[in-house]
Amino acid sequence: MMVKLLFSDIDGTLINSDLQVTPRTRDAIRKQVIKGNIFVPVSGRMPQGIMTAAGQIMKRCPLIAYNGALVLDEMGRPLNSQFMTADQAEEICQYVERKNNGTVWNVYSGYDWYYFPGNNCELVQKEEKTVDVKATLSSLAQVKKLKGAHKVLIMGDPKLLDEEQVELKVKYPKLYIVKSAPNLLEVMINGVSKGNGIKILAEDFNVKLTDCWAFGDNYNDAAMLEAVAHPVLMANAPVDLKAKFKVITQDNNHDGIADVLEQLD
Repeated sequence: MMVKLLFSDIDGTLINSDLQVTPRTRDAIRKQVIKGNIFVPVSGRMPQGIMTAAGQIMKRCPLIAYNGALVLDEMGRPLNSQFMTADQAEEICQYVERKNNGTVWNVYSGYDWYYFPGNNCELVQKEEKTVDVKATLSSLAQVKKLKGAHKVLIMGDPKLLDEEQVELKVKYPKLYIVKSAPNLLEVMINGVSKGNGIKILAEDFNVKLTDCWAFGDNYNDAAMLEAVAHPVLMANAPVDLKAKFKVITQDNNHDGIADVLEQLD
């Protein structure tokens, strides 16, 4: 049997609205792993936040973090690590602070998560609860001292983030700026994507993309779905993404992943 790689986004895909991997989806993935196939969580989350979800299925696995900016094998060794400079990260954070509109900046570097809440610390607290990781209170001066940043995450009102996304794309055309949820805007260096992360892991495992499946639900999943021969979109995805991908499964609250995996040989 040819080994298959099974890639899955986390929020809105692998976990349900209660932040849990349902028993049916967990068991469907475990059965595929027992068959010799390889499960890979893929997320904009940091590594610890990924394992908050994936750890409900297995204790160790390869993973793709920060939308592809950091790729780790099953032993935690980096296969890819792409940083923006500390100066770039600080500039983006300055932009958010100057807006002073309730949006909040977060900077991720390796296994560390830094934030400055401004006047809306509730957004950070909500994200901490979601990923089960504590952020570190920081400042622009401290961001500038970092060796680099895998990602800057801006949290806030969806309409404000839509406006900031347009402005930032004009200001920083060489950065990859994408929404992973209505209230989350992610910024990485150009060339980073979940799709590139998948290609790196597939090459490392010597598995062809024709033997790869991917599950996703949002705009930062598009490159991942386009990279594999078997893309599967969740029913809770935005309408415009549904027009792009033919295979649409049940939503993340109704075992959409399990519906597909239970049909695999």
